[in-house]
Amino acid sequence: MCLKCDQSDLFIKFSLLPFNCPRVPSTKRIGPHNYEIISILIGSLLGDGSMEKDGNGSRFAFYQEKTNGEYLLWLHQVISSLGYSKPEIPIIQTRKGTNGQIRYSYRFRTYTYSSFNWIYEEFYPNKRKVVPRIIDQYLSPLALAVWIMDDATLHKNKGLRFCTNCFTLKEVQYLASVLEKKYSLNTSIHKTGVVNQYGLYIPKSSMANLTKIVKPHIHPTMLYKLLSI
Repeated sequence: MCLKCDQSDLFIKFSLLPFNCPRVPSTKRIGPHNYEIISILIGSLLGDGSMEKDGNGSRFAFYQEKTNGEYLLWLHQVISSLGYSKPEIPIIQTRKGTNGQIRYSYRFRTYTYSSFNWIYEEFYPNKRKVVPRIIDQYLSPLALAVWIMDDATLHKNKGLRFCTNCFTLKEVQYLASVLEKKYSLNTSIHKTGVVNQYGLYIPKSSMANLTKIVKPHIHPTMLYKLLSI
């Protein structure tokens, strides 16, 4: 049998699968996943995004407080328009904070894909989120922009601080090396004041370069995080 014909039939079979249909089992949601969606997902995992196992597949979960609601709704619009989540707009949810105050937030999940399992295995090898060694391959300008929008704050000295508290010192050092080698960004690592927690900083001197890299991908409500705005 002709190998070329076999591959053609296989491509046709996979291309006709409705990978964004809720009723399709995760093992049959093949994709394909383009670089845009992978960049968004990887960038979010470095920030507030998370993954969870669901049957034979994996899915992504996104969460933001009400103050960042416009960004979360924009993120949902992008992901749902690519066919990776339900189109229904996330509704605001409430929960009690540690001090008893009511907190308002938005959240949504992607569909479940077995073809997302490789990302889960990289980021959650022992069910704890880590920084995998594939980051240097996937930290595109879009991924970096999503990471900033998700989890970075403009520091009082006009630099940018990433909330990398949940990562180990070695993982934060690796992220710093990727930013330096891939984008020529100066970085520094500071203790947060909590044992074994570290923050990754980009100083004011590198903010113009950073802005040039990520500004095309930044949502208008998040532009305040960039020095030159």
